[in-house]
Amino acid sequence: MRKPFWVVLSIVATAAIALWLSAYRSYGLQTPSGGWQGFAAFVFVGLLAQVAANDFGSGRPAKSSMAFVPFITGAIVFRPDVAILAALLAVGLSAVLFEKRRRPVTVFNLAQTTLSVGGAAYCYTWISASGTTHPIDAAGFAVSALCFFGVNILTNSAGLAALHGLAWPPVLRQMVGPLGANLWYDFLASPFSVITAVLYRQYNVIGVAVIVLPLFLFRHSYSKTIDFEKAIQALLQVLVKAIETRDPYTKGHSIRVATLAKAIALDLGLGRRKAELVEWAALLHDIGKIDAVYAEVIQKPHALSADERQLIRTHASHGADLLESLSTLPPEVIKAVRYHHERHDGQGYPDGLHGDQIPLSARIIMICDSIDAMLSDRPYRKARALSAVRSELERCRGSQFDPGVIDTILSHNTLERAAELVGHGAAATPLMGIVLPSVQDPAKPTVTAEEYQSVTVMAETTIPPSRVAS
Repeated sequence: MRKPFWVVLSIVATAAIALWLSAYRSYGLQTPSGGWQGFAAFVFVGLLAQVAANDFGSGRPAKSSMAFVPFITGAIVFRPDVAILAALLAVGLSAVLFEKRRRPVTVFNLAQTTLSVGGAAYCYTWISASGTTHPIDAAGFAVSALCFFGVNILTNSAGLAALHGLAWPPVLRQMVGPLGANLWYDFLASPFSVITAVLYRQYNVIGVAVIVLPLFLFRHSYSKTIDFEKAIQALLQVLVKAIETRDPYTKGHSIRVATLAKAIALDLGLGRRKAELVEWAALLHDIGKIDAVYAEVIQKPHALSADERQLIRTHASHGADLLESLSTLPPEVIKAVRYHHERHDGQGYPDGLHGDQIPLSARIIMICDSIDAMLSDRPYRKARALSAVRSELERCRGSQFDPGVIDTILSHNTLERAAELVGHGAAATPLMGIVLPSVQDPAKPTVTAEEYQSVTVMAETTIPPSRVAS
């Protein structure tokens, strides 16, 4: 465990204990509304929701649970002390019986649950004047739900950032989404808790039982969506490996570009879903090279002829056309693949787009493609030093590269992260099951950034490169 995580854990756990003691002293844990059998029903539904949480996959260290429905409902129908206890039992039993998490992580989850549910329950109680009366107070519910999701996101983002050695603001931005999209999405789904509260007050345990079926139908639907995304990811991995068989010297290039592109997208403030689409497009940016027509050109050990340069320039459009036949891929991914060789000044290809005419994802991929090529060893030259790559990005800012993206890269230590991906001056780094090549003695070559513009720019310069850049 990292030291920052212990610090965050201590703060969250201390706040949780203080909140619980305050609730217990104020209310004394008396018989809850609907009796202890109703309390037990909420614990059971919360436990089921925790156990049935969807694993996001794709290496994401988090799960999506529908437990917020019984938790927010408990904050509405119970006093704060009882609402907290019900949620703690659900999360605790799930951790003990079904999950294999490290104890500090379990303690953190219990603490953040206490803060989220307790804060929501206090908000509802204070605003509605009484947390157990009927009808449901709309203002109390709205503030309660916002408090629950707000505290949940703040504490979870801090915990994840500390646990994985990441900066808190980017993790928080990713969880909140652009303009708070993820927070508002959760809030708009929360009225299901109001329905549950009404049913519970009318029918007690039976009312709680009624929500189980729709709750898990929703979970099943969401699970199918996640499974579908996992299948697409697996397909993308296969396609990338097929591309790399054409040119073994660029093994791992597409994955490194994809990893870097997603990181930059998040640094730019894009939401998780948009960042993933950028990642998918980056993973597939060279998919056009899979066609046998490019095999001889890609493996050619010397400079290309004019006809060969013209041929290799078609790989971006060819790849986009190929992806269009896969109806499962979003249009944003296909456009990014088609235009990832367009330049900010309009001198790129295939359509000579410029500035904001180029999709942002394509602008990001163009830069990541060049960065990875400059930082990687090739048979015909050594990798460039970080200082040299930084200078090239600054020189080409506004001509070849988007100025805004370059500014973000230079202000977020992106080059250092990129160097770690290619093992710049270090041992090979395993990523997504592939061992990336190490770089030894990264000497500074005499070529320029334009020569690293992904596929053919090296063959278009006055300097005689010996093969096509990746």
